[in-house]
Amino acid sequence: MKNSVVHVRVNDQLKHNVETILEDLGLSLSFAINMYLKQIEAKRGIPFDVVLETEEKTREIESLAKAINLTGGKEVSKYANKIINLYAEGIIDYETAVFALGRNI
Repeated sequence: MKNSVVHVRVNDQLKHNVETILEDLGLSLSFAINMYLKQIEAKRGIPFDVVLETEEKTREIESLAKAINLTGGKEVSKYANKIINLYAEGIIDYETAVFALGRNI
């Protein structure tokens, strides 16, 4: 089996930071890149989302951030934190999050 060489230019600081993380994981940069390429092959695409947010989604995120800021930095209930996390994970939509937060903050 032949081994190909891939030359990639990256930022020095980025390379150093990544190598430090990989070293803590017991992995080499070469091994990690091979893992990434295997995932591309297995998934037949990039193994994570590479997308731009829609304008609507950006507005929703900004609105939710404003709603969170209305707490004035005060501690919010566990319920409110759960709703915010559900929205952040994409489990519930913006309207549901705002409705739920409006009922219980």
